[in-house]
Amino acid sequence: MKVDRIHLVLGLLWLITGMALGEHMGRTQDHGQMPTHSHIMLVGGVLPVLWAILNRDWKMGSGLLAWAQLGLHHAGAAIMIVALYKLYGGGDIVTLGPALGVSAVLVILATVLMLFLAVRARPAAT
Repeated sequence: MKVDRIHLVLGLLWLITGMALGEHMGRTQDHGQMPTHSHIMLVGGVLPVLWAILNRDWKMGSGLLAWAQLGLHHAGAAIMIVALYKLYGGGDIVTLGPALGVSAVLVILATVLMLFLAVRARPAAT
């Protein structure tokens, strides 16, 4: 499977997960996981779908940097979302803070890699 397809599939799976959490919060009237829901939707879902579109339309390729960007983003998103879920479920910030910090750095690095890939890419002919 290509990098763009993996981003798309994982992003859509995260969006479904975020929607399910949003539905659960609405049904139970317990909105304590709203920050987690927001991060699932944006970091887990919207960004990978955007990365998929950019990868495909700008022909960013499937070299080592593209695979590194994919891995960093999705590892960071998964760590972040699990840590946020635990935190807003009553977890301790002292325990979860380091995981949140590492996950944020991973997502930022993935975005920097995407910027690098975008700068060096050429758009597809229309």
